[in-house]
Amino acid sequence: MKNRSDYFWGVVLALSGALLFSTKAVMVKLAFRYEVDSISLLLLRMVFALPVYLVILGRVAPSQRVGWSKVSLKHWMGLIAAAILGYYLSSFLDFKGLEYIDASVERLILFVFPTIVALLNFFIFRERLTRVQMFALALSYLGLVFVFGENLGHISLDNVFWKGAGLIFTCAVTFASSYILSQWVIPFFGPTSFTSLCMTVACLFVIGHFSITGDFEQIFHLHQMVYLYAILMALFATVVPSYLINHAIKRLGATKVGILGSVGPISTITLAYIFLGEQLSFWQAIGAIFIIIGVTIVSREARLRRKPLK
Repeated sequence: MKNRSDYFWGVVLALSGALLFSTKAVMVKLAFRYEVDSISLLLLRMVFALPVYLVILGRVAPSQRVGWSKVSLKHWMGLIAAAILGYYLSSFLDFKGLEYIDASVERLILFVFPTIVALLNFFIFRERLTRVQMFALALSYLGLVFVFGENLGHISLDNVFWKGAGLIFTCAVTFASSYILSQWVIPFFGPTSFTSLCMTVACLFVIGHFSITGDFEQIFHLHQMVYLYAILMALFATVVPSYLINHAIKRLGATKVGILGSVGPISTITLAYIFLGEQLSFWQAIGAIFIIIGVTIVSREARLRRKPLK
């Protein structure tokens, strides 16, 4: 009964986390309507999220301090690297890319990250790819070709679409790298501590980034809707789903959580249609189906490394 209960709540947590994460791109695009740049919006998101992470970190620290003291420097460095790659750099690239492309297209490009995880495991760790996985990878990237559609005839660094697509695909690569690191590191910290520490590090890096490139004076003179979207994004598209997903991984494993995450693109496409008026073309819709099927197969077939980094 306990295992059945864990499975049920794991599924609930994974689906809830995926659906909440899927709202982020739409809220970013809505905020962009009020003349805010990507790094300023990212700063607001992180500043509003940071107090929550610090409070939770303060609550778990007393009971975890002894355990943390036993964690090796290598694993602490792994946590910091995962935070920089997955929550700072990925977020910056994602927000920047959304300045150029639609939220629905962004979500489809970003959704291929499990295929990048599989390729990284193949090239770096020499993990074997099955024929089914290779078929799924081919199907996923064929889907991307359909999503890119008519833009394939205008490939150029000066093309706004390709600038955005390049940023988002790079974001998928950095997030996939963080994902692999997280698989090793989470067991040594636990999902709540790992999430709190990672996001705190990422928030500090975003603040540092803005202090170099941004203007703190102008951050207090933005449209009130920008602050509203930033708060909603911080709480419901950052803090809550970050804990939900990591606790779902603890109950179900990353493979099942990855499969359940396929609801994310569908949710984003639907929300983008309702709130932004975005519509995929017929061929882009076909591409979306290919990507979702391909990524789901890759996730199901994945043989994740069970042995932690030592």
